[in-house]
Amino acid sequence: MKTIIIGFDAFDPAFFERLHDQGKLPHLGKYVTNKGYAHLAVANPAQSEVSWTSIATGMNPGQHGLFDFVHRNPSNYALHVSLLPTKKSTFGVQFVPPHNAPTVFDHAVEMGYPATTLWWPATFPARRQSPVRTIPGLGTPDILGRLGVGTYFKLDPNPTDKTYKTNLENLSADGTQKARGILKGPLLKSKKAEDKQAPLAFEIEWIDANTANLRINNKTIPLEKDRWSPFIELNFKLRLGVSIRATTQALLTENSHGPGIYFLPLQIHPLKAVWPYANPGSYARRLWKNIGPYHTLGWPQDTTALDEGFIQDDHFLRLCDAIIETREKVLMKEIQAFKEGILAIVFDSLDRIQHMFWRDREDIIESWYLKLDALLGRIETQIKTCSHQDARILVLSDHGFSDFNTKVHLNRWLIEHDYLLPANDQERGGLQDVVWKKTRAYAVGLSSIYLNRSGRESDGIVMDSEYDSLSTEIKEALLSWEGPDKRKVVRSVWTGEEAFPGPLTPYAPDLVIGFNAGYRASGQTGLGNWEPDALEKNLDHWGADHCIDPGLVPGVLFANTNLEQLSSPSYADIPDLVIGGKFEPRESAASPPPVTSDEDRETLEERLKDLGYL
Repeated sequence: MKTIIIGFDAFDPAFFERLHDQGKLPHLGKYVTNKGYAHLAVANPAQSEVSWTSIATGMNPGQHGLFDFVHRNPSNYALHVSLLPTKKSTFGVQFVPPHNAPTVFDHAVEMGYPATTLWWPATFPARRQSPVRTIPGLGTPDILGRLGVGTYFKLDPNPTDKTYKTNLENLSADGTQKARGILKGPLLKSKKAEDKQAPLAFEIEWIDANTANLRINNKTIPLEKDRWSPFIELNFKLRLGVSIRATTQALLTENSHGPGIYFLPLQIHPLKAVWPYANPGSYARRLWKNIGPYHTLGWPQDTTALDEGFIQDDHFLRLCDAIIETREKVLMKEIQAFKEGILAIVFDSLDRIQHMFWRDREDIIESWYLKLDALLGRIETQIKTCSHQDARILVLSDHGFSDFNTKVHLNRWLIEHDYLLPANDQERGGLQDVVWKKTRAYAVGLSSIYLNRSGRESDGIVMDSEYDSLSTEIKEALLSWEGPDKRKVVRSVWTGEEAFPGPLTPYAPDLVIGFNAGYRASGQTGLGNWEPDALEKNLDHWGADHCIDPGLVPGVLFANTNLEQLSSPSYADIPDLVIGGKFEPRESAASPPPVTSDEDRETLEERLKDLGYL
């Protein structure tokens, strides 16, 4: 076996085909000419953590256990990020793997071949018992245990009346050329006083309007306005002899809050990871030393800072360029050493680019399709140079893309149709405001409705005898819902049994919503909240998405073999193509989705809100 998998997250077949017809994508075009191209039917729901896990396992969520970005605990209605489940141990709260299903990478190792995955989603924390070499992707947290928000330090001391996900702090001016600030790190636990974050002081000294020196951790880093700094290695002291290392980058910039400095989220340092990061740990450390610094955060492209105006388009695009360039360096090095087995990598910047620019900047989107085509050309040259012409090559995406014009506040719709009863008449609310003993259904995540079942939910009222009729009633009402454009808001609705056949179906949502193009569940819905109206025009920078009916956002599949024997390839076919034979998923190896530990609601909500989708 000798297979190289190149994942282009969110590579859309319709956009590709339009550029291909114009002759703009020569390297990918060769696969079309050689009958090695097809649309790829993706998992339901069309969410990255679900889809890439289904590609790796050949399983649907009813077999591997990832159903949505957001899962809920029926015993107390608490929500948690499906990618970052936790459990309590003698060492405190620990992250645990988001699924336990065997992958094609595990199968390759069992067959006696090596396997390496680079930035594959849902692979954090490292599975130390596995021989698969791994650098984790989507789902890897920052050193605070969150999915990553940065911090902007502003010179303007005036408070703002707006709430942001991004941390907003003040700089303390020291004369006209200097200012000081405190970067907040991990929590300092205390039995005698309230927990607080470990402080790290820094100083900025402006040289002129466009340059400054940043002094932090006894280092001086030159900064140029609107240019990302090199990687900055930080050391947060927790107590005598105990510290946590982190990495970040800084940006000297100016926005609506005035001049200031922005720090990327504080990321795990591979040389001294606070949690099991890569597998083995020595692999990540070797890459850092041989290739150079790289981002460890699962979502390093800072869409939140861009959406909230703390960084600008050019800053964001340069960050995405740097990320893809680093990953290319790592892949090229790995191809040199590759002899057999599986080598897999996911390039995910296109997904973030399309979320932010699909609606208004087609020129940027096109430039990235051309960029990825050129990247593939360089990869093919490296494969040939290293005499790997006998390798099986698969290029694929986890979903396509679509417009996101209207936010759907699904819990408001459930309120309007008497399925959910709020405790008060306020226009906005959340699950904490629900009268559960009079509520029959509630929505969380981006595609999930749960019935408030007696015997399952702590305050459930829907009896087994009512379950089927209520499911059908809600399904039919959703399918008849029309928006102001007279188009259907919802294209498809499946029961959990229909969408997710498998041993884990009992843990699945009761109804799975496939929104029509242009519509998507709101971030508030994802958190179990509601707004005044069921539909709201989307005016955010985040103007496009894929969390809709999966039939509307297929992925792509390119292979250096003829794909005509696969009339309609799907994620379930990928493991067979990878190993060149029949891959039989072992459902018995999967286990129920982990239930979140008893972390406080505020911590869980912060982690959820860090998701760009929410």
